[in-house]
Amino acid sequence: MISTFKKLGLAITFSPTGKALLKETKRLTELFNSKLVLIHVGEKNSETERNLDEIIHNAEITPDRVEVIWTQGEPANAILNSSKKAGVDLLIAGALEKEKLIKYYIGSVARKIMREASSSSLILTEPSLNPQPFKKFYISTDFSPESERTIKITYEFALLEKAEEFVIISDYNTPGLASTILDSASMDEIQNTKKLWQAEEEENLKLFVKELNLKGLETKTVSLYGKEGWEATNYARQNEADIFAVTAPQKRLKFIDRLFHHELEYSFENLPSNLLIIR
Repeated sequence: MISTFKKLGLAITFSPTGKALLKETKRLTELFNSKLVLIHVGEKNSETERNLDEIIHNAEITPDRVEVIWTQGEPANAILNSSKKAGVDLLIAGALEKEKLIKYYIGSVARKIMREASSSSLILTEPSLNPQPFKKFYISTDFSPESERTIKITYEFALLEKAEEFVIISDYNTPGLASTILDSASMDEIQNTKKLWQAEEEENLKLFVKELNLKGLETKTVSLYGKEGWEATNYARQNEADIFAVTAPQKRLKFIDRLFHHELEYSFENLPSNLLIIR
C-alpha cells in the first residue's frame, strides 16, 4: 500500500518528551515508508549539534535518512514555515511540554500547529520511548467531500496498524426545527420526532460509509444528537480512542471561532486522544 504521508516532519526538542516523540515518529516513518524531516528551533552550534546527533543515534535512525532543519524565531511560526518549505505531508508534535525551561508546546504552539499547519498534522498527547501501534481509530464526519478524504486516509493508516476498531461518528443538531417543535408539540411527539431524526441520521451515515467501499477492517458507525463537534470528541474520549481524526476547516480558524466555538475547537482545547488533523 502506498501511503499518503511520504514525508513526516517532527518539531524536535532535547527534552525527554522530544526523545519520546522521535521514537514515535521513527516508528511511523517505518510504517509509512516515508522520509523524515526534523525541525529544531534554536541556535545551531557545536553543543546543540552534538546533542541532536546523540538523540538521533539513540533513536537508531540512520543519519543519511533524515533531513535536519535548524531555524530560529517564534517557535510556532518557525516550525510551520520550515515544514511548508520542506514539503512535509504530516507534521508531528507533542501536545504538552512540561519542562519549564523549554518554550515549546505549552499550549499555544501546539494549538497554532493544529489550526494553521499547511499539511496534515498529528498531535501526540503521551509519546513513549517504547511506542506501540495505534489500535482504536475514531473519525468525525460531516458527509462533506473533505471528510470523505479524511476517512479514506485514516483508513489507510488503520490498515497499516492492523487496527482493532475503526469507528466513524457523525454528530448532528437541528436547532431551528427543534425549537419550533418544542414550542408546539407534546412530549410524546417530541420523542417520536427525535427517534425519526436519529433513524434518518443513522441511515444517511450507513449509506455514506457504504459508498466509500472500505475493505479490510470492520467499520462501525455512530450517530449522536447534540452539540456538533463536542459529541464526537466526547465519544472518542469515553471509548479511549488511540487516534481521533478530524477534517481541517477550509478556512483558517479565527479568534471569533474560539469565542463562539467552531466545532473543531472542542477537540483542540481538550484533546480526547492523539489527534490526527487531515488537510
